[in-house]
Amino acid sequence: MRILLSWLLFFSSLVLVAQEEKITSFHSDITVAESGSLTVRETIQIYAAGDIFKRGITRVLPLTRRDIDNNRIGVDYIIREVLVDGKPVNYFTEKEGGDLVVYVGERDRYLSPGNYRYEILYETAGQIGFFDDYDELSWNVNGLSGKTMDSVGAVVRLPAGADVISSHCYTGRQGSGDSNCTTETDEVGTLVVQANNLPSNEMLTLSVSFTKGIVTQPPEQLPRTFTWFERKGLVLLSSLFLVFLFAYYIYTWRRYGVDPPKPVVIPQFSPPDGLSPASVGMLYKGHYLDDFVTASIVNLSVKGFIRIDEVVEKGGLFGLRSDKRYALARLKEADDKLPAEEQIVMRSLFRKTGSVTLTGKYDETIAMMMSDYHKSLKKQHGSVLNEGRNLKFHLVPWLAFIAYFIVMVRFVTDDLLQFTANRNALVATLLLGLVSYLLYAWLIVRPGERKLHYRSAVEGLKMYLDVAEEKQLQFFNPPEVTPALFEQLLPYAIALDMEKVWGDKFEKAFLSSALEPESYRPAWYGGRYVNAALFGHALNSTLSNTLSHAAMQPQSSSGGGKWSSGSFGGGFSGMGGGGGRVGGW
Repeated sequence: MRILLSWLLFFSSLVLVAQEEKITSFHSDITVAESGSLTVRETIQIYAAGDIFKRGITRVLPLTRRDIDNNRIGVDYIIREVLVDGKPVNYFTEKEGGDLVVYVGERDRYLSPGNYRYEILYETAGQIGFFDDYDELSWNVNGLSGKTMDSVGAVVRLPAGADVISSHCYTGRQGSGDSNCTTETDEVGTLVVQANNLPSNEMLTLSVSFTKGIVTQPPEQLPRTFTWFERKGLVLLSSLFLVFLFAYYIYTWRRYGVDPPKPVVIPQFSPPDGLSPASVGMLYKGHYLDDFVTASIVNLSVKGFIRIDEVVEKGGLFGLRSDKRYALARLKEADDKLPAEEQIVMRSLFRKTGSVTLTGKYDETIAMMMSDYHKSLKKQHGSVLNEGRNLKFHLVPWLAFIAYFIVMVRFVTDDLLQFTANRNALVATLLLGLVSYLLYAWLIVRPGERKLHYRSAVEGLKMYLDVAEEKQLQFFNPPEVTPALFEQLLPYAIALDMEKVWGDKFEKAFLSSALEPESYRPAWYGGRYVNAALFGHALNSTLSNTLSHAAMQPQSSSGGGKWSSGSFGGGFSGMGGGGGRVGGW
């Protein structure tokens, strides 16, 4: 018998652990007094597992309700009693925004997993609507929850002499006309409303009209009136906000953002300012590319530091697949005269041995080399590339947007968005503010004079590399295109994505007039050689892809992290009082 009881307790605990944390039942008992006040007893049954309901529950009660004309009317609550499983329990209240939040439980005491029944008894006034032929109570029964509620219901007891004229119930989110619920009035005029399996963040709303004159209409039940500033203040503030922004944009752009005149571009027949191929590419394009590494390797080969050999390995079924690899051999040690990024290539690739084979598979050494290479170029030219971005001028617009947002929230909480003028002002201000800021962010960028100098010099080199500029170049006595000059400028053409046109120019200017053009072979390259027009392009394409794949670490599969939401939504499913939210803390 003892063993049997142990197993029963064990399986019972498993059931409790597996049970979903939720609100199983929400029931409101509402009594309407002749004075117009309501006495409401809410019975909320939950299953707690320590996820949402840690210490207890929170009940959020709205401090306003909306009448039939969508006016907002202020209300208040007096908490009379709070029980847990029929026993009084500690609680405290706080006003947060437009709500009264009731915290049930103690800060330093946590709930054990299990079922709990909470009862909150409170009084509230100003919830009755008064019309010519009848009076009405519209009431949102339950607080919104992020979980499905098994059962939601309410009982409404009218004062003596008040007969129910009509009654309705609605379910769903705010504005929903669904009626997945039932209403029933007994012989003494008590209204019973019930809904089952209410989906998450949906509300049960009841509306009952009854005999006029039974409930006393207080004089303060008039809709709130708004001052001129409340109705038009957002329009005024929005206008001032935009005027300030536009004035700031125009002033700072005219003083700090107008582009300086561009230098005149003249043909360049040698690398500008003695810059390396990677530096030329970085300064001209304004950002880093892996092609720069290929340009540096080719440049080192041309200068006699490296030899590039193409290795073709047969593989696959019957050796039908060909895998191209590159073998790099060090011919001499790096010296301090090399550009910083080329020193990194030499010392990283040949740190342990005098040769290395690029297979296209991930290689930690190559990955680190390319990372250090990138950092070196960024360090060398970052100041030039970042010059003129004027990021400091973005601070004032951001502060202005934050200030405007704070002011806007004040108006929104006062419900001024119901006025068309204010609503239109808000939308127009946000759209104009966003568009103008994006335009300003583009205009305020002012290229520095150093950047313009380098770009114009590189443009001059591109003129020489391009075969299309031949006629214009004749006025500047360009040097003859020889194999030595072709190889010298090939790394720069690779960095500028012009290796194909530079190869075409070499083929047209030199090889077409040679007696045996097919006899030309670069001394620093061993492998298949088609022609000069395709050589540089093919080398850049295959070598760059090989380096990029070698620096790319293979992706490993991993499970994604889980996330959950323990918060509860807000809002109303219909017009009236009550509702709010219910959650845990």
